[in-house]
Amino acid sequence: MSFRLSLLPLAAAVMCTACSLTPVQSSGQVAPETVPDGERMASLETALADALIQIEKLKARSEQDGGLPAMPPNAQTGACYARMLTPPKYIDRRASRIVKEATERLEMQPARTEWQEEQVVVSEAYTKLELVPATYKWVEERTEVLPAKQRQELVRPAEYESREEKILVKPAEWVWRPGRGELEKIDEETGEILHQVEIPAKYRTVERQVLVSPPEYRTIHEPAVFETVRKRVVDQPEHTVEVKVPAVYKTVKVQKVVEPAKLIRVPVPAEYEEYSYLEKIADEELVWRQIPCKRDLDDDKLLRQVQKQLNERGFDAGYADGILGKRTEAAIHAFQQKQGLATGRLSVETIQSLGIAF
Repeated sequence: MSFRLSLLPLAAAVMCTACSLTPVQSSGQVAPETVPDGERMASLETALADALIQIEKLKARSEQDGGLPAMPPNAQTGACYARMLTPPKYIDRRASRIVKEATERLEMQPARTEWQEEQVVVSEAYTKLELVPATYKWVEERTEVLPAKQRQELVRPAEYESREEKILVKPAEWVWRPGRGELEKIDEETGEILHQVEIPAKYRTVERQVLVSPPEYRTIHEPAVFETVRKRVVDQPEHTVEVKVPAVYKTVKVQKVVEPAKLIRVPVPAEYEEYSYLEKIADEELVWRQIPCKRDLDDDKLLRQVQKQLNERGFDAGYADGILGKRTEAAIHAFQQKQGLATGRLSVETIQSLGIAF
């Protein structure tokens, strides 16, 4: 801790010979600052000490290389200057890196179709039969009321006579009977002698009427009976005619295939992801910066304004007492780092960045 504190007066002593400055801190003054949190204060002190060490390193390197002039260029009369450390300069860069290699995939390219207008048959042409009704007219004509006819008149009736006639009831037959005769045989079962006997046919006598002479008729002709009547007759009979019905068409939109479906190879590009990074474009270096002179700091009004502005911006400078203590220096350093300003001590550009006129 004592090593870190010993660097503070060393950084304050690096100033231009055009203005003799002494350290702003007075050993007889005690800053009425509140006691800060231990860890936060240690962090700020470490950052400030590292910055001062870096200033000394760059100062020595600059003296060897002859990069930083011994006197500030274009120095103004009555102004004070000091060597201060500018932070490295970075710019935001965006780059891409491959995530997935390029490949290809097979895709079925659908058929390409287009809509076209086309006439389609709604109903085919056909021939139809139309019925033409009959037409009628009135006519007078002699109409037969009773047709001519013939009738038979009996002149002499038929004559019949009765005659007897024998009718066969049962025909004659031969049967076997026991005994002897001309034609014999022996019954094999009983051993009896049988002879054949004829049984005569049976008849019966019937009486029937027999036509002797047919009846005689004469034909009588009766003429037809006519009368004149008026009646409605068909002039033109009902008939059919052929009528040709033309086809009916309709214009419709039809989807037709212009190019059939096919399998194509589609290249799949590589997949990249973008990422951002900071690229360093300038290293930290020692530069001359204008600083407030001792006479500007003797009046504590300026330091009070600085402390107030730092506190309002969230940089803990402690109580605005007008004394440049450790807490205030740590807050100034933190503000300079955030704003990208030169660090090492309070500079005029830091005061102006806080919105304080100088």
